[in-house]
Amino acid sequence: MFLAQAERYGDRPLYRYYSRGQWQTMSWREARARVRALALGLAARGVGKGDRVALFFPNRVEWCLVDWANICLGALTVPVYASSTPAQAGNILAHSGSTVLFVDSADKIKRLGESFSCVRLVVTLDGEADADASSHAPPIINLAGLERAGLEQSSGSKDFEKTAAALDPDDDLTIIYTSGTTGEPKGVLTTHRHYLFMVEAAAAAIGCDENDSDMLFLPLAHSLGRVEHFFVVAQGLTCGVARSLETIAKDLPELKPTILISVPRIYENAYERIRSRAESAGTLRRAIFRWAVAVGQRWSRYQSAGKPLPASLCLAHRLATRLVFARIHEAFGGRLRFAVSGGAPLAEEVARFFHSVGILVLQGYGLTESSTVSHVNRPWHYKFGTVGPPLPGVECRTAADGEILMRGANIMKGYFRDAEATRETVDADGWLHSGDIGAIDPDGFLTITDRKKDLIVTSGGKKVAPQMIEGLIKADPLIEEAMVLGDGERHLMALVTLDRARLSEWAEKQGIQLGEAEQAAEDPRVTALIKERIRAVNKRVAAYEAVRNFRILPDGFSMANAEVTPTLKLRRQIIKERYKNIIEEMARRPRADTE
Repeated sequence: MFLAQAERYGDRPLYRYYSRGQWQTMSWREARARVRALALGLAARGVGKGDRVALFFPNRVEWCLVDWANICLGALTVPVYASSTPAQAGNILAHSGSTVLFVDSADKIKRLGESFSCVRLVVTLDGEADADASSHAPPIINLAGLERAGLEQSSGSKDFEKTAAALDPDDDLTIIYTSGTTGEPKGVLTTHRHYLFMVEAAAAAIGCDENDSDMLFLPLAHSLGRVEHFFVVAQGLTCGVARSLETIAKDLPELKPTILISVPRIYENAYERIRSRAESAGTLRRAIFRWAVAVGQRWSRYQSAGKPLPASLCLAHRLATRLVFARIHEAFGGRLRFAVSGGAPLAEEVARFFHSVGILVLQGYGLTESSTVSHVNRPWHYKFGTVGPPLPGVECRTAADGEILMRGANIMKGYFRDAEATRETVDADGWLHSGDIGAIDPDGFLTITDRKKDLIVTSGGKKVAPQMIEGLIKADPLIEEAMVLGDGERHLMALVTLDRARLSEWAEKQGIQLGEAEQAAEDPRVTALIKERIRAVNKRVAAYEAVRNFRILPDGFSMANAEVTPTLKLRRQIIKERYKNIIEEMARRPRADTE
């Protein structure tokens, strides 16, 4: 697929990326030449079909090139999150049996210590000189040296093309390790056929072509970022590689994507930032913003229902766009046709807000085990609050206990070197047991309720889906994260973390001096404020779903403390253990704070 598309598009731009202080462009032809050199360089080092090659560095255009080089050789790319600890990376290297390791710098190798005994070759991306030397075990070479070696091999050789042409759709493609919210990551093994099906089904579901452009910023080690990288090539898109997660707001106006694929937190942060700025503006600007959003909400209801728009509403929406919405569109690059959200639940309130301002965010769903995507809303047929109908060729049903089951050509080959876990997850009839609870409406749209293992059962026997309540709490701009607890208790409780910047803005307006993070978390004025915010949420849920007690934590949940996965999902067991004393104290006073 990659080679055919590179031949087809030639000198058209494939990648835009930031290097040497400015944005660079790489054509399809240039990308193919570099992939060929990298593949031949790896082949000269003994890498061939079935070998595992680990990529342990942050997003950059070289990630895509090395991945395509591995694929063309028949080697299996093993992504490792750049944020992984040495121990986590070492476990993946050992379990996968990776023989080649790509890292961004030699410093990372030192931190790994002796945890990669299976590795025969290390390739560093940075560094001007070839670091290959007999004193290293394993030997180290830089990327430029690897490409030079490939170019030396390529003179008059057709080995690269022959190797790629000999690949079969059922050959193994990659091992992606799950981020592990409930235990040790497992390696999901998939084939070329799985992802060929995936990119074709996704294209049929969302519709885009070679005139579209994409901005890639999700970690390529994550399955959603990886399928986005494949989808770009399958559809002939131009892909802008964002500099980092921290530079998204700056990169969007530079890269001007027409489609955007992200996890919910990016949209939630943008939503909170837009609302916060609007509410802190002067009286007139605040009134105009509120009027525009009200117009947008009416417009959204007509659009969603497929009803013709009244002339007066069309006129009002054009004016609202000119006065307010156009600035939001420009912040997203000014050319966005639609956005996609996956990886975790997106609050319905957030999706409806963006639609009201003229940005359609399509929520989707899937697992690494389902080759990333199984469901997605369509640009022409969507329901907010759902993850849409299945992709063409994917079956979906729910079990008696509400668990979502899926079957189709996207279901993984299995967990690498773990036949028992594979049998537990994919039954004899080919149904993948997702571990998620959901419901399917008469139109086939799926709504995710919660993780099966995360469901809370109160002492009164009520089953509560914490993610829904957490989403309502996090919709408040002051609240960064929330984790709802209460299994076996009479009432629900929550651990809450705050957005420090917005808290400081609030304190300044109130004329309040807040101390350090720990003091602010215990400040009675802050506690009273969050109590009111949670009371407001309690009015929107059933009595048994109300949060009756909470504690504000001084620090946010972080990857560094292993409290969240690289895709920002809560590792609930780790958080429960870390804050065990606080949780037990809350349980002793179950209705103390939000009566």
